[in-house]
Amino acid sequence: MQVLNTESALRMHLADRGRSGSVGFVPTMGALHQGHISLIKRSKAENSLTVCSIFVNPSQFNDPRDFERYPRQHEADTAMLENAGCDILFSPSAETVYPGPDTHTYRLGPVAERLEGRFRPGHFNGVASVVKRFLEMIRPDRAYFGLKDYQQYLVVRHLTEEYKIQTEIIGCETVRDPDGLAMSSRNKLLSPTDRRKALELFKSLSAAKDAVKRGEKSGLKSIGENYFIGSEKPRLEYFEIADGETLKPIGDGDISRIAHPVALVAAHVNGVRLIDNMALR
Repeated sequence: MQVLNTESALRMHLADRGRSGSVGFVPTMGALHQGHISLIKRSKAENSLTVCSIFVNPSQFNDPRDFERYPRQHEADTAMLENAGCDILFSPSAETVYPGPDTHTYRLGPVAERLEGRFRPGHFNGVASVVKRFLEMIRPDRAYFGLKDYQQYLVVRHLTEEYKIQTEIIGCETVRDPDGLAMSSRNKLLSPTDRRKALELFKSLSAAKDAVKRGEKSGLKSIGENYFIGSEKPRLEYFEIADGETLKPIGDGDISRIAHPVALVAAHVNGVRLIDNMALR
């Protein structure tokens, strides 16, 4: 595996390898887990060359404290990628990614204004900034995103359409631990007690899905919200039942008319913010 830190080295290496085959790209902020590795494996199965980036992007953190405490484990991450057969690790500095301030306001559509967009102002503009920059530097044929960050996947898909970026955006299923907790870099910040509390996110989503399977059409949002009532529960930020294409909230009785309904949740566990989602059918 080649470890590269500058745009010029990256471009040179990609040019040397030639473009006879397709290039897959997996963007990450490090603190890798098996969810990330599943993206690497899918890229390797579908492309001739796989590039993974590790860059903790300051522009997508609306809380500076969150940026500072985000887990970083570069040596362990490098070893994981080597073992997974990744071809290139691109680990640039902030100066490489942002040679100058990016003050652009990206056109991301209404899907970026809901849920995470409402609770984390500026977050998706920061995501768009770094993703667009990486796609322009690497020019991959395909880029792989985990669907745990479902709204991010929709926003990035809209970004490539809006700015006519010739990269296929592929969403990959959420990888979960055996108890159902969605794998996340932020899980590394949880104590064993906090981790048990974090399972309420998965339980709430599963309860909403079970209700849909039983044919229930109303009260689905309340079913999920009930899992966060009590002083020992995670602090709920939102639990929403939404259209999986637009993220518009689905009112009681309307779910049968939506082709792809999704339940989405965000909650805080002892100061660690976690998100998750689940397709309801």
